[in-house]
Parts: sequence; C-alpha cells; structure tokens
Amino acid sequence: MKDWKAFISHASEDKEQFVRKLYHYLTKLGLKIWYDEFTLKVGDSLSKSIDIGLKDSEYGIVIISKAFLEKNWTDYEYRSLLTREINGEKVILPIWYNITKEEISKYSLYLVDKFAIIATENNINQVALKLLEVIEPNIYKNISRYLYYKKLISEAEPSTAKSGEFKPSEIRHEKLNKSLVNRSEILYELIFKPFFGHKDLEETLDGFKRDLYPSREIQVWEAILAVYLIYSQKKEITDYVLLKDIVMHLVYFSTGNVYDKTYLETEQLLELMEMLNQRMKDL
Repeated sequence: MKDWKAFISHASEDKEQFVRKLYHYLTKLGLKIWYDEFTLKVGDSLSKSIDIGLKDSEYGIVIISKAFLEKNWTDYEYRSLLTREINGEKVILPIWYNITKEEISKYSLYLVDKFAIIATENNINQVALKLLEVIEPNIYKNISRYLYYKKLISEAEPSTAKSGEFKPSEIRHEKLNKSLVNRSEILYELIFKPFFGHKDLEETLDGFKRDLYPSREIQVWEAILAVYLIYSQKKEITDYVLLKDIVMHLVYFSTGNVYDKTYLETEQLLELMEMLNQRMKDL
C-alpha cells in the first residue's frame, strides 16, 4: 500500500490562488496528500523528497498551467508519473488551470488526449470532489449520498404524527452479558443521559435488549462515541448545543440518513462523516 493517496505536481506561482486551497479541500475529505509546503521539512533534500512523494503516491494530480509548462521541476515530476502510466497504471489526474487546449498540445499531445478537469479559482470544491470520485470512490459515494439527502430534506414538505403511533419493539433478550452491560454503562453516562435524557442505566439497557443484535448495536454506538469525543476535544468544543448537534449527526450518519437541523458547517459535517465511516467500515 502506498503512503500517500496522491502527489500534487504544480508550479509555485499557482500555490496561493489554487493549489493550497485544493490541498486543504482534499485533506478535509479524508485524503492523505503529498504537498511540498506541508510535507517537506527544513533540511530535506528537495529532489529526494519529490522522488519519495512520486514513488509512494497512488496518483499524481498534475496542475497544468502556463507557469507549470515553463518549469524544470514540474517537467521532472510529470515525466516520472508518465513512466508509471506507460507501464499500465492509471496515475496521472490532470487539471487544466487557466490554460487552453492549444497551449497544452504544444507541451504534450499525451496530456491533451487525457480527460482533464477544467479548473478556476471559483470551482475548487467541485474539482476536489471530482478527484475524490477517482481516488476514493467509496468516500465519494457517501458524500454524494449525504448531499443528495440534504437536497431532498430541503425540498420535502413537513408532516406530523402522533406520539402514540410509535411503539417500541418487543424485548428480544431478557439479559445482557456482563461485558455488554459494562459497555452500555459507559454509553449511558457519556451519550444517553446527557443527550437523550435517559433517566437511568436500565432505560439504556432496555433499549439494547430490544435490538436483534445488541452486541453490534453497542459497537455502532461506541464508534459514534469515539468520533464524538475525538472531534469535540480536537476542536475544543464545549458548548452543549454544538456537542448535541455532533452526536445527532453521527447517529443519523450511522443509519444512512441526514439530520436536517444543524449549527455545523458542511465541511465539518463531511469530516464527521468520514471519521465515522473509517470506524464503522469493519463492523
């Protein structure tokens, strides 16, 4: 397995307006990207580090601009990527950044023939999603599903139902083993009591006894709890409203749905979704 999902080959002139922003979008989508500004450390050999980035990356994102075509280093990176692609790998993911087909054809007829993403400073987020579709199709499908659900919810007409119409399922397990009880107690203290108003541990245990597979259900809640704790501590979030918002989104994500009320930005929601997906993929 490669250390990096993609290497960004670019001219330094394009860093400020495009490349740095694209890098941040891709990393927020969960991709590990080799990008010299954040990957190289003081004292590193530039040529050696670029060789490592090229060798240990699954893909090469090539930002083709007028400045790119005038550089020696970018030509070196492109030729290295091209060598791998000639050997049968799909490696080069070209992006045409403020440049015409005619200008590119003078540099490489091979690149002109490859389907490319047309980019400007105004569509960086769309460019990132198109790259994600190729590099990590599973993550892309989850995000597309989330955006689709969000669109459906925004267009849906609200409806109401009486509380008496909803009935809990029957008790399927008279008793849970000690391990499940201990794990349920942690979930009760950190999730169910503060955010769902459970009066005591028995109310939480009663819910798990109604599940067909309580062990797996507890595993899902543990994944939700882990992401909630890690994310809220990393972002230093202490406001109860925001903390509950995080929990509710994670619960809905775990069932393939979208919580339609939020105080979080879309980028934050995507980060939460990816963190949860990583923890739930092997459950």
